[in-house]
Amino acid sequence: MKKVLILLALTMILSGCGKVYWVGNEKDIDKEPAVRQHVNYLQNEKPDRKGFKSINIAEGNLMVVVSTGTNKLELEAVDVEILDDETIITVREVEADSDKINPYILIGLERKNGKLKVVNEDGEQYEIGF
Repeated sequence: MKKVLILLALTMILSGCGKVYWVGNEKDIDKEPAVRQHVNYLQNEKPDRKGFKSINIAEGNLMVVVSTGTNKLELEAVDVEILDDETIITVREVEADSDKINPYILIGLERKNGKLKVVNEDGEQYEIGF
């Protein structure tokens, strides 16, 4: 009986240690029309826009579209920290000659608390919404 309880407790602890975010696959962008529309907006109307926008998607999740504003940088997700009153997404800016006009990354969140903030590794904040 003790072994079963220990195994159950370990399972519960480990299940809470999983990542709360994922990087969205650009090939699946057509499954979420609002995300596709925003990405098209960044590429066609706001190629110099550096910022982020959060969009509600299926199953109560959130997709955050973060854009660089220049085709000389690409983005990588580093971490998502969920605090009591805010959720902080950290991205890495990588120098690259992108084939996109305004490179972006899709970061999906299973949950968030409070205000959403996106920063690079130097602590520079991305502008919200647009």
